Amino acid sequence: MQTRTQAFPNKYFTAEDILKGESPVFLDIETTGFSPDVSAVFMIGCAYAEADKFVLIQWLADTPELSGERDILTAFSEWLQQYTACHEKPCLITYNGQNFDLPFLKSRYIQCGLSSPPDSLNLKSIDLYREFLPLKAFWPAGNMKLKSMSSLAGYSYNGAPEGRQLIKAYHQYIKIKDSKTMNLLFLHNSDDLKALASLLPLQNYSRLFAGAYTIAGLSPADDALSFYLKPEVFLPVPATFSAFDCSLSVQPEKCRLHVPLYERGLRYYYSDIKNYVYLPEEDYALHKSMTAYIDKNHWQKARPENCYTWFLPDEAFLNQPERQRAYVQMIFRLFGFLR
Repeated sequence: MQTRTQAFPNKYFTAEDILKGESPVFLDIETTGFSPDVSAVFMIGCAYAEADKFVLIQWLADTPELSGERDILTAFSEWLQQYTACHEKPCLITYNGQNFDLPFLKSRYIQCGLSSPPDSLNLKSIDLYREFLPLKAFWPAGNMKLKSMSSLAGYSYNGAPEGRQLIKAYHQYIKIKDSKTMNLLFLHNSDDLKALASLLPLQNYSRLFAGAYTIAGLSPADDALSFYLKPEVFLPVPATFSAFDCSLSVQPEKCRLHVPLYERGLRYYYSDIKNYVYLPEEDYALHKSMTAYIDKNHWQKARPENCYTWFLPDEAFLNQPERQRAYVQMIFRLFGFLR
């Protein structure tokens, strides 16, 4: 087994600001395939913050035999037990870990006759992929792969092998045990861990849409209404989004939500679409309980884009930030940003 520990300046995140006192352990594994029944873990990497340092510790199996995998699984268990004993509120941070890393590890621990430490230590686990998924349409990254999302957050990979090439590199290392290939294996895993840490500030967008803002102003016009929001969290990346004829501009200091204002006023969209029908002639949605009194030819199943009613933004609305806030939250739910 090869073990490598490195320390870097912590330029990725401030745990106290983002995780509210929790002690995060970033976890990423490298495997010889996707199925734990026929594949093995050949590297485990962890990272954590220590003062102003970002510390990485990695374990690499020196042999493809079960004994090599058992060595790194045991080393990870022992290290994680020590870490949790010395830190308050420890938690595991992964990317798609609920679907892949953690189930894969658990299966391999069982097959190696060992107990899985995330289970035995009852650790809280945060899967950033799942955290970010509701905002899939919002992210300007093209896709939600770790490399793409971390690029959005400002992290750049160092060109180590990936995917099948990484597995091929591991098999090459097993044959000749050369330091160059070993360094590339460590580099790929450390890239993933740094990329993972760089994503933490992106959690703040979920917090913003959940309500971490104040209404800073309202600008009515003949055909639109603009809500200005002051974020209460750090937003590292400017972004824009549009849907349902509305547009959203997110900036670190101020966000602007632009909604159309029609002759009949503003649209209020219902979230429980299945309980409504849409009346094309009247141009509004009606609860299903009322359809018994309406000819079937005059209504249709409601869809997200037409499941609305109308209201006028009167003086009470224009002067009550809480009513404005409720409307903004409705739009964020309409966008799909809230679970």
